[in-house]
Amino acid sequence: MAKTKWGETASAAPAAVWALWDELKTLFPVWSLLPSSFQTPGAWGYSGVDFVSGFRRNPSTLKTFELLKDVDDALFDALSALASLNARRQDQMLQAVIIGYLTIPLSIMALLAELAGGSVMTFLKAHSEAAIQFGVGAALGPIVYFLSHWRSRQIVGVLDLIRIERGQAPFTALELREE
Repeated sequence: MAKTKWGETASAAPAAVWALWDELKTLFPVWSLLPSSFQTPGAWGYSGVDFVSGFRRNPSTLKTFELLKDVDDALFDALSALASLNARRQDQMLQAVIIGYLTIPLSIMALLAELAGGSVMTFLKAHSEAAIQFGVGAALGPIVYFLSHWRSRQIVGVLDLIRIERGQAPFTALELREE
């Protein structure tokens, strides 16, 4: 069996998986999601019935195919399982952030407005700059986590494309699970 830069092809050693994961995740930076959502083939493909052909032509997808072209099945399966685990953890974190940053504060504000509406409005008018800063900060947290969540799901999607083109079956039932 041929060696790759990540070690023996049959081993899928933990160090090799983590090194490959580190390379893979750099292809999907969170900061670039918004700009790329206006210029990539995948973004322009969000109409009609086919959402995968444009996705397949995205620069990050093409770079991922190139990165993983010589990776054996065992290492690919380990990487795919790691990406799936990451995406499930991202799902959990996004749910916690939505509850912690949005649902609870908005519920408290609604309760305060109902109980002491005039006082709340007076307070907000008197401290409008602080209220705006708080509102922007409360909105930015969930937005950043949402972008990170989107990217984690995008990595899993690209790995699914690679798996399909390689003719590989899913590694575990966990990879097929949608929460």
